[in-house]
Amino acid sequence: MSALFEILIAAVAVWFVWRFVSALFKPRQPVDPVDDPFAEVPALRKGSPKGRSGAVALEEPEEDSGGFFSPRT
Repeated sequence: MSALFEILIAAVAVWFVWRFVSALFKPRQPVDPVDDPFAEVPALRKGSPKGRSGAVALEEPEEDSGGFFSPRT
């Protein structure tokens, strides 16, 4: 069981070292200036509405409903 933990700790250590070394060689700014300063900024995403508030009308109802619902008197 302890051998499994040693292998797991070694794998995590190698992963952290790999990320650190790859971050050192990754350029932070593009070589050429970008026209749009917000081109590299990710957009925030909101989740979709849940429950009844997520209902969407797919098609507008027709004007002539065929007399299925007569007006109340």
